[in-house]
Amino acid sequence: MDEAETKTEATGPEEEKLVPVSEAIRYRKRAQEAERSAEELGGRVEELEASLGTTRDELDSMERRHAVDLALMREGAIDLETARLMTELTMESMKEGDATAAVSALRRDKPFLFRKRVGEAGGAMSAKVSQERMQAAEAGEQAARSGDRESLLRYLRARRT
Repeated sequence: MDEAETKTEATGPEEEKLVPVSEAIRYRKRAQEAERSAEELGGRVEELEASLGTTRDELDSMERRHAVDLALMREGAIDLETARLMTELTMESMKEGDATAAVSALRRDKPFLFRKRVGEAGGAMSAKVSQERMQAAEAGEQAARSGDRESLLRYLRARRT
């Protein structure tokens, strides 16, 4: 072996090992490729972590919106979009951001956004008309459960009056 073809590497304080130059060059290229690949993968990991953070924020936002929508539907919101926006504003001002509490506060402050609950306020109708509607509703439920023609006719007569 020539001196030009071999390269010495120290593996210990007393022991030296001869390595061909072409092999040393090949190892250097592999090391450089590995470093470049590690840098690319590191950049890709940073991109994926940023994407994951964005996705988590979007998921939290969707879950919060879903909780608000459920609470608004339970309370009988008339205009869901307007009520949602106002509820989100209320939630931002609250410390905990509880959707149910925010919807309750909105119902208390802006009752016109919600349907009236049964028995909540006296209407302009007489008790007789209200009672007739209740009887018609009961007859309708019975007709739906039984599927009987007589029940259906009873319900239709009750609705007519």
